[in-house]
Amino acid sequence: MRKRVAVLLFAVMMMVLAGCGGKSQADSPVVGDWKLATAETMGVTMDVDEYAELVGGDMSFDISVKSDGTFEMALAGETANGNWEYKEPTLTLKSDETVTCEYKDDKLTMELDEATIGVEGGVTFVFEK
Repeated sequence: MRKRVAVLLFAVMMMVLAGCGGKSQADSPVVGDWKLATAETMGVTMDVDEYAELVGGDMSFDISVKSDGTFEMALAGETANGNWEYKEPTLTLKSDETVTCEYKDDKLTMELDEATIGVEGGVTFVFEK
């Protein structure tokens, strides 16, 4: 009886482990350190320095997407940490808030609406490694 239970438990464990297989998030093209390259608002695209001048402050904006499934986002000295998920072409960053980015042509594009960012018309940020 014990042997049958042990064999049954082993079979169940193997099925569970097989279900966890698949491509690792660590192999994802979004893993790495991303820096803000451009920002677009009201139909105008600006580099980081131009956007910083427009908003009147520090516009350092970095995202570190780690192979262990976590991320760190730093914006003007403030940081947020959480977990990420990538389902081509969308990178989802989950912390207190959930933010999505589109990965295309080796760039991450994050669109934030007016209600989220407090800028009329919203802002589109483009990040590069």
